[in-house]
Amino acid sequence: MYGMKLVTTVVMVLLATVSITACGNSNTAAGKAQSQSSSASGVEVVLGDAIVPKPAYLPTDFPIPDGADITHSGDDLGGGKKSAMLIYETNESMDRLGTTYREYVNDKALELDTQIVDRDNLIINGKVEDTYSYSIIGSKLSSKPGSSEIIVTWVFN
Repeated sequence: MYGMKLVTTVVMVLLATVSITACGNSNTAAGKAQSQSSSASGVEVVLGDAIVPKPAYLPTDFPIPDGADITHSGDDLGGGKKSAMLIYETNESMDRLGTTYREYVNDKALELDTQIVDRDNLIINGKVEDTYSYSIIGSKLSSKPGSSEIIVTWVFN
């Protein structure tokens, strides 16, 4: 069982690295235009110079740091599963982000599978059987010293 969790953690770290690298150029005008999506949540976030809806399938109380630059906000209803993805850049320290998201997970009594927080990376994920799974992955941006990119996914089963 421990070996399987270790393999899962390593795979998640590799996927996070690939995801963050792939999203590194999402701040271009073309990337911002493609990142906008519609949402019925009624909660709005800032995306570049525009205000866009927060993903409908992301909990409305999900914490986003003040001053975060939202680079992607979207929902999907593929294969009968509701999902949300939010990507943002922030100057908040990884320690502070880790504390914020650990507190959120604990306050909501969410099941936790992986929790890795260090000064350069953040991986917090889990699932609630037959309800949803979530993933909060972050890493320092080498292209913007002092900034980090956070990728949040929320999938309902």
